[in-house]
Order: sequence, then C-alpha cells, then structure tokens
Amino acid sequence: MPDLSMPDLALAAADLRRALGDFLERDRQDGVFHVQVGGPGSVPALADLDVPELHLDLMPEAPTDAQRAALDGLGYVLESAQTWRHPAGHRLVVCDHSTGWRGAQAALRRLLDDPRAAPEYRRAYGRDGRTAADDALLPAALEHHARTVAFSPLQFAAHSLAGLDAPWTVAGGYALDLHAGHVTRAHDDIDIEIPREAQGQLPDVLRGWRLDASIEGRYQLFRPPLEPTSHQIHARHPDLPAVLMADLMLTDLSGGLWHYRRDPAITRPLAEARRVGPHGLPYLAPEIVLLFKAGSVGREPRGKDRADFQRVLPTLDTAARSWLRGALERTRPGHGWVGELGGSDKG
Repeated sequence: MPDLSMPDLALAAADLRRALGDFLERDRQDGVFHVQVGGPGSVPALADLDVPELHLDLMPEAPTDAQRAALDGLGYVLESAQTWRHPAGHRLVVCDHSTGWRGAQAALRRLLDDPRAAPEYRRAYGRDGRTAADDALLPAALEHHARTVAFSPLQFAAHSLAGLDAPWTVAGGYALDLHAGHVTRAHDDIDIEIPREAQGQLPDVLRGWRLDASIEGRYQLFRPPLEPTSHQIHARHPDLPAVLMADLMLTDLSGGLWHYRRDPAITRPLAEARRVGPHGLPYLAPEIVLLFKAGSVGREPRGKDRADFQRVLPTLDTAARSWLRGALERTRPGHGWVGELGGSDKG
C-alpha cells in the first residue's frame, strides 16, 4: 500500500482547490468549501488498514459535470457515488452536508489519535470492515468529543462577541446542546443569531476574523449594512476550535420580540426566546430551533435535523410543544412532526 505522507495530502488538497475552484475566493457559486484529512488510513497506527482520505465539502454538493471532468484530469477514478480513488494512494470522499458525517468523522479521527483506541478499532475493522468499525467506535468518539471539545467553539466566539452592544444568541444544533446541558454530537459550525441593527458593529467586534456575506449563493466581503434579503455572514478565525466557522444570522428583534425570519408574523417575547445555558452562554429556545430544523416549503428536514427532533422532543414541556405545533401548522401544514407533538389544545 503506498505510503502517503501528510505533505502529499496537503498538496492533493491544494490541487483540488486549483482544479475545482476555491469557493472562499469569493464571487463564485461553486468550488471547494472545505477539505480535511480523515479516515483510519490517516492514523499512523492504522495506516496498514486502508488508504488515507480527503473529505471534501463541495459547492454544489453533488459534483457538476465540469467538476467531474476536473477530477478525471487530476487522475481520480470513481469508486462509488461519492468516492474517488487516486493512483497516488488516497481516497476522496465528497461529504453529504445533510447527515453530519464530516463532523462525526472528524470526532472519530481525534479519538483514533489516542493509542488506546486504535487497537479496538483495528479489531472491529478486521472482524467486520470499515463501516462497522466506524459505527462501533463512534459512541466513544462522541463521548471523547464532548469531553475534549465540548462548548469550546462557543466560548471562543463568545469572547469575541463580548464587545457587541446587542443581545446575540446561539442557535442551531449547539443551542439544543446548551438546552441539554452537554454536547450530544459533533457540529460542522456554530450558528449565532445577531440583531440586524447591530451588524454594523461586527467588523470592529470581530477583528481578526474573516467575514463573508452570503449573497445569492456567493461569498462577498462583508460590508454592512446587508439588504433585508440577505441575512447570513460566515465568520472564520484560524484559532476557532473544532468547527469550520461561525454562521452569523441577522435576526429581527424589534419591539422586544424575536421574529421568525421565514414568517415574521410568528414571534416570541425575547425574554422567552433567549435562555442562558452552561458557561453563561445565551441560546435560542429549543422549540424555536426545531422550527428552523423542520425545513421550509420544498425543503424537508435533513437527517441530522430529524435525529435532533427525536432526541429533544421528550424534553419539551407542554407550552413548548403547543407553540411549535402552532407554528408548524401555520407554516408547514401537514408536516410529519405535528402529530408527534400531540393533539391540539383548541377545544
């Protein structure tokens, strides 16, 4: 089996950005969003089991014909729907954004760096193969992730946001973890809601961060103010631990109310919408987070969102279930989660 060193993988990653385009160069709708080393073959103690991998986050998620041609030009040979093999001795895996696979693989890779975990993985791999070995050690990897990474990405961002003169709030999957009081899974990014009227403070507050505005599917240098049709700013810092970025979402908090971006008629008093969790971190109420995770018209919940719903549902009190059910009945009539939330209180 070829011995592929990390510098070779770094060169291969650079070749991918050159051939496929680098989405981070701005003003483009396609290209490499992120690429990282992974797989058991990238762990020195397990290098004889399999070839190392590059895990690629691509825009768009499914490679276009032009991107496939570029991969052919680099020498990659298609193995399956999402994997390619390179004659230099590594595998390329295009990540599925909807499943959380990339984050889980990163957590697994960190665990396998522990010499105590590698022998267990080797036994599972020899007995049942790669997928079974990943599945067998994933619970330990997530426990290791919860212990070693925990809320450190949020704490890092909170340190920078301390200078923001406005009530910011953790959203997304990490908000559900703050609600639970512990980290339940690996996350690709951290979602943070920022009052729209406070966006002008961000360049000063987040000095040292790279700020990109996502406008019609393209990156542009963030220059406030963004038009009301744009609401997303991606913030990256070289020292931000364990996640790709902070996804800052501009939100209407006028009149002391939190307003749902997809239907501003759905509101919640800010004092109820914004809670405080471990380490004093503010987070969005779980029923509000699940409203976003329920998807929008034409976009069903992703696999990781369905899993989040099933995990969090038992923790919701009657008032939270009623609010979420009403919001879904208004915005997504017939949504499958409505029945699971229980019967209507109307009588």
